[in-house]
Amino acid sequence: MPKPAASRFLLVHALLVPGALALAAALARQSGIDRSVADFFFDAARGGFPAHDWTWLELIGHRIAKSAAWAVWLAVLAAAVASLRVDRLAAYRGVLWTTVVAMAAGPLIVVGLKNINAHPCPWDLKQYGGFADDAAAWFVPAAQAGRCFPSGHAAGGFSLLALYFAGYAANDRRLMHAGLAIGLAAGFIFSAVRIAQGAHFVSHNLWSAAVVWFAAALVFAPLVMAQERAR
Repeated sequence: MPKPAASRFLLVHALLVPGALALAAALARQSGIDRSVADFFFDAARGGFPAHDWTWLELIGHRIAKSAAWAVWLAVLAAAVASLRVDRLAAYRGVLWTTVVAMAAGPLIVVGLKNINAHPCPWDLKQYGGFADDAAAWFVPAAQAGRCFPSGHAAGGFSLLALYFAGYAANDRRLMHAGLAIGLAAGFIFSAVRIAQGAHFVSHNLWSAAVVWFAAALVFAPLVMAQERAR
């Protein structure tokens, strides 16, 4: 039976936080925030999203940013592999390998979800110069998938939240705070870029945050619970 600290970890990190993010995402869609924000970046006179054509934003905010997230994951993977031989890293082996899995799990789930629902990107909607009507169907054939919801780019940024969980598991408060700050900053910056480009609504990115946080919590839960049992 989980100890109180482990139960509290699951309650807060696997239920309350992702639940709050999911609620915020639902409110963004139902309240009209999604469309209001998209309208702000849409230029009706040009029939599109101007930021979509900003080469520098695509290069820095999308491609380089995505590469930076990959670089962090590869660095953690390298440290995990090194922990098999480097004595100084051996004590962190479990945390490092769990972080590797946690950083990958959320984005992979998001990619899977993108391929089974019909939610369109803003730039695909007729309202924003596209060709599609709004849709929210799930478990559609591949040819009907919108491949837009949730946001994959945001998931890449939010994947750095795994560093927060690494700090939690390692009982390192500085890493916890740094991981939380870096993960949230990267996730919201990545989100802002794609929202401005017309690739995603606000709710798409909030759902990505919810999925990534939930996945990281579940991946780290066995390690956290094992540590609690050992105390």
